[in-house]
Amino acid sequence: MGRKTLRTLVVSGALVAGVGLVGVSAASAMVPDPGYSAGGGRTGIDSTDRSVFKSATVDGLRVRTGPGADRTILGLVYEGQPVQVIATRYDHTGQRWDEVMLQTDSAGGLPAGYVGWVSEMYLS
Repeated sequence: MGRKTLRTLVVSGALVAGVGLVGVSAASAMVPDPGYSAGGGRTGIDSTDRSVFKSATVDGLRVRTGPGADRTILGLVYEGQPVQVIATRYDHTGQRWDEVMLQTDSAGGLPAGYVGWVSEMYLS
């Protein structure tokens, strides 16, 4: 087994194990399943005009790996922080979630350009 192959296996294994060799950047590579719902059913996706920008209305708004309060929290955004809305989806409870891209670095540990999901009720 060559060095390059071994290195690739080690990096892949670390990412799968959740270690993340490059910190938050590794977490941002996660792509949520477009048909996920905690109840096992598939949920619809509303496509959104990517020119829509909103901002957080609360401090400590949780950015998650997917739509739903049961998804992993990756970081936080704070009141007034701008985000670009990429898509909107309802979770299994009927709550609306926006997939957003951060426009600035967050004091909650996420870099500008990071993509994650937030509850739409805390955006304006």
